[in-house]
Amino acid sequence: MPLIRDNRWILVLTLAWVVSVSVSFYTSPLNLQFLTVAQFRYAETLVHIFFFLSLYVSNQLSPLPIKKILIAIVFSNALVVVHAFLTWHYSPEPNVHTESMWSNYFPMSGNIRHAGFNMLVAVVAAIGLIFSAKNKVDALLGALGLLLVCGCLVWLGGRGSMLSLIIGISFAWWVVSPKVFLWKKAAVIGSVLLSVVLAEQLSQFKFNGLRNSVAKSVAAEDFNRLSSGRLVIWQDSMEKLEGHWVMGFGSQAYLMLPDRVVRKTSSPHNVFVQFLLEWGVIGTLLFSALFATLLYSIACVSTQLHGQSERGLVFSASAIVVALSAHGLTDGTFYHGKASFYLALAAALCFVFTERQSLAVADK
Repeated sequence: MPLIRDNRWILVLTLAWVVSVSVSFYTSPLNLQFLTVAQFRYAETLVHIFFFLSLYVSNQLSPLPIKKILIAIVFSNALVVVHAFLTWHYSPEPNVHTESMWSNYFPMSGNIRHAGFNMLVAVVAAIGLIFSAKNKVDALLGALGLLLVCGCLVWLGGRGSMLSLIIGISFAWWVVSPKVFLWKKAAVIGSVLLSVVLAEQLSQFKFNGLRNSVAKSVAAEDFNRLSSGRLVIWQDSMEKLEGHWVMGFGSQAYLMLPDRVVRKTSSPHNVFVQFLLEWGVIGTLLFSALFATLLYSIACVSTQLHGQSERGLVFSASAIVVALSAHGLTDGTFYHGKASFYLALAAALCFVFTERQSLAVADK
């Protein structure tokens, strides 16, 4: 009950959004309510939001072990990097050194862009571990993890992931303002620079490395080429929304749009375009208000932190939320299972050090 009283605005927004999404789905002009794939997307959409709410509530009553979770994220992804290295050198597969193999079947991740989501989260988590380290041994282990996952992120060459990483860290640094010793900053900068050098040395394909990513951006003739053809997809999607702006087409709408310009994509690679297609203006505004409330709450929580370790850990969690959200402007972050899971988990971790738990126990 204390949680409900303290979060009436969130509860009202969530219920209004659920009603709006449901109306969009069951009144779909494309009759999506009768398609299994659309029914699954509708259920998945609701489950995602309630998964976050359940994480948030449980975290207030029994705080999640934030440092252990960040350690698990960093070193599980570091093991993926080691596995990928061993696969390159020792796999008996005849096509193991081909570009299609590494762009579509990256070990334990699938598509390299999905691997980029994972490495993006792991990089931010590693930086948080270094910032919150209480001794140089812990910081050294964090730097080792950062070296592996950041090197992999740069090797993957995703411009969206790298740019989103910068946005997330910049925003979190501005909001949380962690107090970090100079030697910890040096450990982060040194690990990142060394990882970039190693990634460049190990580059094998045209999509690898920072240099190739920069060259691709510079060589772009127009914004559509710069966005890897996404601009055309966005324009086509918006044109098809004519006459259906208010409620959209319903869940999984993009996949079922008639006469799409680009048939090979399963999403418009922009969460707001996808929101508008599926939920219309009403659903998109309600979700945006809900998400803006979350970001505002994270910013407010950061002002209550005093310890250096606490600030370092919440800095990491908030940077993950912002980075993945920013990545959603060029990809379907909220529609990828791993990325949306990381987003919900990191958002809940931002509230680990609030006083809500003691208030709830006292009320009980």
